[in-house]
Formats: sequence, C-alpha cells, structure tokens
Amino acid sequence: MNSSQNKKKLSPSSYLQSKAVPRTTTQVTNAARTSKSDDTLRADVVLIVDDTIYNLEILFATLQAAGFTVLVAQDGVSALAKAEYAEPDIILLDILMPGMDGFEVCRKLKGNRKTKDIPILFMTALDNPENILKGFELGGVDYVTKPIEQGEVIARLKTHLALRRMQEHLQAQNEQLEQEIRIRQQTEAQLERSQQLLQQANQELEQRIAERTAELVYTNKQLEKINAELVSSNQELEKFAYVVSHDLQAPLRSIKMFAELLAQEYRDKLNSQADEYIDYITDSAERMQILIKDLLAYCRAGKNEQTWISVDLKDVINNVLRDLEASIKESKAKIKIDRLPIVQANPREINQLFQNLISNGIKFRGKDTPCIEINAQSQQQQWLISVKDNGIGIEPQYQDKIFQIFQRLHSLEEYPGTGVGLAICQKIVERHGGSIWVESQPNRGSTFYFTLPQKEFIQQHQAFVYDSRSKKYLTK
Repeated sequence: MNSSQNKKKLSPSSYLQSKAVPRTTTQVTNAARTSKSDDTLRADVVLIVDDTIYNLEILFATLQAAGFTVLVAQDGVSALAKAEYAEPDIILLDILMPGMDGFEVCRKLKGNRKTKDIPILFMTALDNPENILKGFELGGVDYVTKPIEQGEVIARLKTHLALRRMQEHLQAQNEQLEQEIRIRQQTEAQLERSQQLLQQANQELEQRIAERTAELVYTNKQLEKINAELVSSNQELEKFAYVVSHDLQAPLRSIKMFAELLAQEYRDKLNSQADEYIDYITDSAERMQILIKDLLAYCRAGKNEQTWISVDLKDVINNVLRDLEASIKESKAKIKIDRLPIVQANPREINQLFQNLISNGIKFRGKDTPCIEINAQSQQQQWLISVKDNGIGIEPQYQDKIFQIFQRLHSLEEYPGTGVGLAICQKIVERHGGSIWVESQPNRGSTFYFTLPQKEFIQQHQAFVYDSRSKKYLTK
C-alpha cells in the first residue's frame, strides 16, 4: 500500500500529537504545489483550526472525502506555525478558542507576508452581526455557522478557492501587463530620447550646412570677383601687348633697315669690331621682329570672340604641310596621318595649332629622321587628337611649364624660337572648349594630346561665336 493511501486513513488526532507541522504533511503540501505548477490536477490544501476534537474529526473526514488535502490545528499558535510553513490554499478558522481567539489569529495571518493572501473562512456558533462584521474587517472572506452543514462548507470552500485562483490569475495578468507597460514606457522613453537626439543632430547638421553654404556663397562671390578681375586684367594686358607690339614694329623696321644700310655701305671700310657690331644689330632686330610677330599671334588667339564653322582636319593638315614644305624636305621628315574628323572650329586658329605642333616635331628632332604621326579618336562628346614625334623629348619637371609664354628649355644656338608657340596652342584649344597636355620621355619623343568637343547642336556649315565671358556658344 502506497503512502498516499496511508495518508487518507490517518485520523485527525494524529495531526494533533505535535504543535509543529509534521514532516510528512510538509512533503505532501510541497508535492501538491509542484503538481499545481505543472498544470496537473491536485488536491487543494485546507487548514482547519478548531479547539474541538469532534469538529475536527467531522470536517477532516468530510473534506478528505471531497478530495481535499486536510491539515488541522487545535489552537492559534499551532495554526500560525502550520500556515506559515505549509501555506495552505484556504483556512477554516474557528472564532471562539481559548488563549488566542480566531480574530487574533486572523490578524496575525494577515500581517504575515507569506500568509496574508490565504482566504480565511470563519466558523462560528455566534450569530451576532458585530462578530461577523469584525471578521470581514480583519480580512475574512466568508463565514459558516455551527453546526457545520457539510454541503455548504464544501461549496463555500470551492467557491473561494475558485475566486482565489481567479484573483491569482488576474494578479499574474496584471503583473504581466504592468511589466509590458513598463517595457513600453521604457521603449517610448528611449524612442523619445532617440527622437530628441535625432532632432538635435538634424539641427546641428542644418546649422553646419547653413554655415557651409554661407561660406561657399562667400567663397564663390570672392572667386567671381577674382575671376572678373583676372579677365579684365588679361584683356588689358592683351590689349597693351597688342598695342605695344604693333607700335614697336615701325621703329624696329627702321633700326633693321639702317643697320642693313650700314652693313652695305661701310662693311670692310671700318674695323672688324664695327662690322661685328652691325651684325649684332641686324640679328637682334630680326629676332625682335620674330618675337613681336609671335606676340601678336598670341594676342590674336586670345580675343574674346571667334567664329566657328565646320572644318575638315584633313584639309587643315594639307595646308599646314604645304606651308612647311621647305622644312619637311630639308629634314626629310615623314608625316603619317590617320583618319581625321570634321570639327566645329575657327579654321585659322586650328591651322596655327597644327602648324605649331608639327613644326615643333620637326625642329626638336634627334639624330633619327623626324617621324610625326597624327591620329584622332572619338570619346564621350569629344575628339581626342594626338600629334606624336620621335624627337628629343621633354624632362618630366618641364612638361607643365612648356605651355607658359616665353618658356624656353634650350638656347637660341641649339634651337631657335621665342617660347610662344605652345602657349598659343594652349590658348587656342581652351578657347575651343578643350584641353591640351603632353606625354614625353627624354630621347624617346613626345606626344601632344588635345581635345575638341563634338558639338552635336552645331549644324554643318553653320557659324557660331564663342563668348569667353559667358562661356557659351552664340549664333552669329
């Protein structure tokens, strides 16, 4: 026979042999609570407190038969001890007991953290409404009158146990709801904090953008002012250079003419030193004329307006080769020309551009026979044109400086010239909306690249004017 079957046959007197809670009772109660936590059926634990042995026996048998697990106590002290350690589901408490009455026991149970939530049903033979009211005020949930009617007490116990389970369930739901509310409040607080931080970051970003925009506006205004001053200064400089160069030609021609007359009439009549001085004057006048001529060409290339028409680069190259026929024959130069496009350009300036580049390839030749290759490639909205030679090449540190006016890398005895040709080339290309650069290695030749826009909106044979101030193409 197992322990649970032995338990059902125990008499209530066996529970009264000790003032303390029996160990077997605690084990039964703990086992019952464990099964409850596992959502399995179990017997609810009832603690009966009464000083009358007969009442205890009757209630013990009745409740045990109804499926309850029953604990008993005969006095208030024993009831408090058993209630604290066994934690029954409900208590049947007699009011009239010697020593500590039921009201005092109820007060102490409600003051204990472990037992304050256990439902208490008072048992009384008193029908005094004041006693009943006092029991409710102390925390009792109900009362039954003596003599006990078995069906009534079982019904009341089950009702209050069901109510307690509902309260526990509601309490658990409330706790869960409160926890969810706390979590939500924390989340909302974090979200609000994040929104505040985001708003603060946006304000700081907007402020920085406003400050940066103000700086850029100020800088752009300053750049526009500087650019306007540079344009004005360049125009004045070009005008001054043009006027000076033009006005210098007349006296320079006179100097050269009289120097030549001196050489014709007095050569060999004076001493050798005088003849040398006359040669110096004549050579200097000739170099000055060449310099003025190149300076005038540079100024003309920098005019504010230029007319664009359709130009076949093949025809341009043919004209340049005719002009350079003498130097080509003298150097035995070879010119290789690939397929060239039709571009929108100023024919005179494009002619000058190719003439300067081809003549440089012939002039700055090395020991080998000059070989010049001219090629064109179509790129995104522009033509890439190259003029390649096999000449002496250019040192890397000088490749940016050669496009500056009057920049020479060699003496006049080695290679004649004024250092204006490539500056003119750069100005012509930039006025056409392109760019020019060189790739070169010493003694391995140079390749000059420049770009010309593919202007689809310019019709064939239609002339346009390029305005350098507005950088726009205007119909002429």
